[in-house]
Amino acid sequence: MAAVMLVLAVWLIYAADRLLDAWRGTWTERLPRHEFYRRNWSVVVPVWISVLALSGWLAWTRLQTTLFTRGVALLAAIGLYFFIVHRLKWIWPKELAVAVLFALGASLAAWGHIQSPVDAATIVLFSCLCWINCAAIEKWESDKWESRSVAEWPVAAAAFCVAAAAVILLSTHRPVLSGAEAASALAFVALDRRSNRLSREALRVLADVALLTPLLFLPLAGTLT
Repeated sequence: MAAVMLVLAVWLIYAADRLLDAWRGTWTERLPRHEFYRRNWSVVVPVWISVLALSGWLAWTRLQTTLFTRGVALLAAIGLYFFIVHRLKWIWPKELAVAVLFALGASLAAWGHIQSPVDAATIVLFSCLCWINCAAIEKWESDKWESRSVAEWPVAAAAFCVAAAAVILLSTHRPVLSGAEAASALAFVALDRRSNRLSREALRVLADVALLTPLLFLPLAGTLT
């Protein structure tokens, strides 16, 4: 159930962010995803409200009290994010805020199982990977389509540092997570090196696929500790 709630929550946040961007006119002339929400908001909004109601009901009736309380706290942080970005119009560092909030949400069920600095490091490094995902997509779009002026961001260097940190910090006590996070980081290195050869759509999809490397390591979870 927690996994279902995570999927619904991610879509709700993403769709709300895109709708608010579109209504503000943010980059709609450049980015098709914002244009989609601007054109179809009258269809998306009723769906969004329905999903919100379903998510609220599931959270209230199916989640454990502790997990529900953590979710409410995270919801407050997300509300603050929306206020800062869409009300105060303070954009930077939006990618970092999105990355941290997503990583905290994805690890919500694991908060109570953190027992050592190594466990905390897995979440911190995952936050870094999410940040690289957001910043890399923006950099690649800016370089290729000039969606907005951004400074050159060293995607490959940052991703390589995360890969090295995952191996050094996690390989002894969390080998599966070490391999998964290092693989994701190296995937970003490879994507950045080939970004000029790939389309915008391919880059966006592959940047998200790069975060799915834990699926490749799940068969090892039962044999490694």
